[in-house]
Amino acid sequence: MRILLWLACATTLAAIDGTVVNRTTGKPAADVPLLLMRLGDGGMMPAGNARSGADGKFEFAQGVDGPLLLQAVSGGVTYNKMLRPGETGKGVEIEVFDTSRQPGDTKIVQHMMLVEPGDGKLAINESIIFRNGGKTSYLDPVNGTYRFYLAPEAKESLSVRVSGPSNMPLKKEAEPAGPANVYKIDFAIRPGETRFDLQYSLPFTSPGKFKGRILHPINDKEGQTRLVTPSGVKLTGAGLEDLGAEPQTQAEVYALTKADFDLDVTGTGSLRALEADEAAMPEPQAIPAKLSERQWWIVGLTMLALAIGFVYLWGKGTSHERAQG
Repeated sequence: MRILLWLACATTLAAIDGTVVNRTTGKPAADVPLLLMRLGDGGMMPAGNARSGADGKFEFAQGVDGPLLLQAVSGGVTYNKMLRPGETGKGVEIEVFDTSRQPGDTKIVQHMMLVEPGDGKLAINESIIFRNGGKTSYLDPVNGTYRFYLAPEAKESLSVRVSGPSNMPLKKEAEPAGPANVYKIDFAIRPGETRFDLQYSLPFTSPGKFKGRILHPINDKEGQTRLVTPSGVKLTGAGLEDLGAEPQTQAEVYALTKADFDLDVTGTGSLRALEADEAAMPEPQAIPAKLSERQWWIVGLTMLALAIGFVYLWGKGTSHERAQG
């Protein structure tokens, strides 16, 4: 029994080793710096560093004695891989990609705007999902990988979270992009899906207005903008098509067909009834989230629930267009 326990401990604490693979070329990636981060009560702390050899191989002296995050930096982009307790840490493979300043096969496939009027303000939560179907990471530090219009009244309340493939959301800063009220976010869009979440508010009294501008192409059916309001809140205006109520939440869903919009808003309400059940929100065991941080889980789950109905409503809208055609 002692031998078995010793062997189990030895396996757990064996050195971490593996290979960095460039998925753009399909070959091992040489001379890539790697950082091992430990997740604990105090957040993320460095636990070791290494560099891949000519054959892409790397090794850390320590074993997997707790939740660890392995990071590789290539072409200005950080790639992550979680190492969980119980894993041996042997033969770990971490993927990197070549970096390009051109979007290539990267495009917006979903844009949702949750519009919640009430308490003297119009709360807006935007979710923008990019899909990179290529084999390079898209990174443009000068122009940003995502640009958006923001009304001057919303600047002080703006919060941004971005999450790449298999990543937890990261807080990002939006910077002025040059033109008035246009901002950019510098974040690498790796192959797979990347989500940008914007949260801001505007002064509002019902009935009121919601004005804005969409900077990305809106004629692409896959990435067309959808606006969502709680039951009892109505939007009207040019370039707006009412797709009906989302089956699960009874939220009203609209399709936006004009880049510049000026909408009338009547009624008040909120979809985030999930806020009453915050204790059920998933969160990292070692790093409990503050209440202000949990709202991103609330909004995320609400938007996820809405997305289920979007599939039905998108098909409904498409069928309607075919009938008109």
